[in-house]
Amino acid sequence: VLDIRYRKPSEFGATFEASFLGGSFSVDAVSKNKKWTAITGVRYRNNSLLVKSQDTETNYTPSFADIQTNINYEASAKWQWSFLGNISQNKYQYQPLTRQTNFGTIDQPMVLSVFYEGQEKDKYDTYFGAVKTTFAASPTFTLKFIGSVFHTLEQEHFDISAQYRLGELDSNIGSETYGDVAFTRGIGSQLNHARNDLDALIVNAEVKGFHDWRKNEIEWGVKYTRESIRDRVVEWEVIDSAGFSINPPIFNSPKNDQPYSSYQGPLAPYRNIRAINFNTINRFSGYGQWSRKESLGTAEISYNAGVRLHSWEVSGANSIGEAQFTFSPRAQISLKPDWDKEMVFRLSGGLYHQPPFYRELRDADGLVKPNVKAQQSVHLVLSNDYSFKMWKRPFKLVSEVYYKSLTDVNTYTIDNVRIRYAASNFAKGYAQGLDLRLNGEFVPGTESWISFGYLKTEENSNNRGYIARPTDQRLKFALLFQDYMPNIPSVKLYLNLVYNTGLPGGAPSYADPYLYQGRLNDYRRVDVGFSKVLIDSNSGKQSTNWLGNFKELSLGLEIFNLFNNQNAITNTWVRDAYSKNEYAIPNYMTTRVFNVKLSARL
Repeated sequence: VLDIRYRKPSEFGATFEASFLGGSFSVDAVSKNKKWTAITGVRYRNNSLLVKSQDTETNYTPSFADIQTNINYEASAKWQWSFLGNISQNKYQYQPLTRQTNFGTIDQPMVLSVFYEGQEKDKYDTYFGAVKTTFAASPTFTLKFIGSVFHTLEQEHFDISAQYRLGELDSNIGSETYGDVAFTRGIGSQLNHARNDLDALIVNAEVKGFHDWRKNEIEWGVKYTRESIRDRVVEWEVIDSAGFSINPPIFNSPKNDQPYSSYQGPLAPYRNIRAINFNTINRFSGYGQWSRKESLGTAEISYNAGVRLHSWEVSGANSIGEAQFTFSPRAQISLKPDWDKEMVFRLSGGLYHQPPFYRELRDADGLVKPNVKAQQSVHLVLSNDYSFKMWKRPFKLVSEVYYKSLTDVNTYTIDNVRIRYAASNFAKGYAQGLDLRLNGEFVPGTESWISFGYLKTEENSNNRGYIARPTDQRLKFALLFQDYMPNIPSVKLYLNLVYNTGLPGGAPSYADPYLYQGRLNDYRRVDVGFSKVLIDSNSGKQSTNWLGNFKELSLGLEIFNLFNNQNAITNTWVRDAYSKNEYAIPNYMTTRVFNVKLSARL
């Protein structure tokens, strides 16, 4: 659950931030009678600096802009109104030129060289507005009404042609051709075309109630949601290798083994998806929750139990689904013993459901399956919070062990950065793991933390056996350390270190994921930042020059990926027509990048 609480400003103020990657600006406004308050912010970000460090030479301009406002009106001590609005636009102008990726092993180094033509233009516009009114009927009873509208327009248009050469490098140090391509494994071309458009309008109306009754807290809510979806998918891919077109593996036609023999059958795209879907999803949901705290001897104990209900039905011109219903009970108990060491133990569990959104109803061929069930899981979580003093400063260690049994799983694969669902419930799975997090003041006056996570999650589709799920990242370690110079406390630094074991590398189109269980390399990244605080409102010092107009002002330098590690995010699959093999070519993330940032608050 993401629970964001917006602050209410008490006086006029403004903040400003600018860097090589973009900037932001926000304003706090308060009326004279203090009944009206508002926070409005504008952000712009352009990641061209980041993507220029990749191994694909491109004309690439990804830009993000949004404006958000939160307006509050306090009509009386019992009645408040608020409005939250957001408009955002994400654009991706992509024109690849060339690419060279070295991969393989020390004994068998390989290289992929690609020359591109064409471009991709993607655009995602979102509009959101919500009105909330809160009425405190009595000190023990509060009502809330929330109405919201969300509208998204998505466009994915591209025509990209790629001519590639896959070869083995000469790794003999004494050779005159050392580092050059010694043997070409495959030569071919690939043309990708798409005209995909999505228009989704989602309307919500919700009523919530909060009651305090004899040391019991009772919360309930009912909600109606209507989702109107208009979707067009037009995607095809043509692969040509060694002078002949490659038919899809499922294509029923004479075998194409050119250039050894003449091919007389029809030609077909390697992948071809065409679908137009107009669908409406009506949802009714509700929840009830009970909480209570009391003493158990000298210890404190708290209970929390609740249930969620969800009913939905999918309808459309070509598909009408059956009405579906889920019932999800869950409970938690917390115990805080009366020990010298401050500890809290928690045990929670329940039956959880994830009703499908539209994307989860659409299969790999673009067809909507209206009767896809909600994915179901049984959770069991044991956790401990330990608060203590170290070096006379506060620290907190959070430990959590969990196990989740998954049924009616809707499997998915990752195609580049897009998720493709199977739109079926033919799989089961599990997830188990351990999370540890220690945070506190390792340096007086600064907050730092260390975290470690272990996760194992697998799925079994159609009883074929368990394989790793796309999220099976076995080990995760992260550290954020903040410090300052003792003699110059206005000079601060942070160090962000992340190490994750590799994720599953995915599978090519039409391929059986059970045959592709390789993993990406481990993820290693270190970021470091330095900042000079020019004005600090907490210092109590007033500047007599123009800097006195600011309450806070700082200038910083950031270095992303300090050690210039090559981290892969996905794989590009290249087919060798001679050996009939598919080669996983890693798509690397950004290398070392420098950024300068200026932050100010008026």
